[in-house]
Amino acid sequence: MRDIPRAMSTDQRYYGVTVATVVANDGDDEARVKVAYPWFDRGATVSEWARVCQFYAGGGYGAVFVPEIDDEVLIAFYQGDMRIPIVIGGLYNGVDKPPTAHRGGRDQKLIRTRAGHEVLLDDGAKKIVVTGAGGGQVTINDDGSITLKATKVTVDAGTVELAGSAQKAVLGDLLKTAFDTHTHPTPTGPSGPPVIPLPGAVLSSKVSLT
Repeated sequence: MRDIPRAMSTDQRYYGVTVATVVANDGDDEARVKVAYPWFDRGATVSEWARVCQFYAGGGYGAVFVPEIDDEVLIAFYQGDMRIPIVIGGLYNGVDKPPTAHRGGRDQKLIRTRAGHEVLLDDGAKKIVVTGAGGGQVTINDDGSITLKATKVTVDAGTVELAGSAQKAVLGDLLKTAFDTHTHPTPTGPSGPPVIPLPGAVLSSKVSLT
């Protein structure tokens, strides 16, 4: 947190909304910020902790979108009291521009973090795209198909079920056990298990389904 002065006490009332700049984030996990007012004594006055309006909020659940330092925000004052500001939204401007636009008939709704994580709802292309800053990507297409892009995919589950007309993959450990213990019928009775068991080196942790 920046070393900034506390808000100056004021009995002034300001009704309506105004703009401010975020100068500090709350370290007490209450999703609050401190702001300065460029239009009021040239930004010398810094507010007390201001709560941030969320579209969904409750005890231990809800959405958390906290403005970052230097973001421009829209402020309202509780009952006009300038000592009790509430952030009611963020603002784009000539410097801080939105990460997408409606040019060329583009119709997109987008959430993108400063680090580059992104959730894109693309009504124009009729798809949903979730992208990580590292390049991993999941695309839900309009035809119901899903495209997964990644350098590596790990499925950590005790059971993996493929439904529909998908072909079942052979599970290496079970196949090795079945091979090492299987027998064959003979005129004198079942044969013994294989003399040479299936070597573990033939097993692979990777399965390719085409």
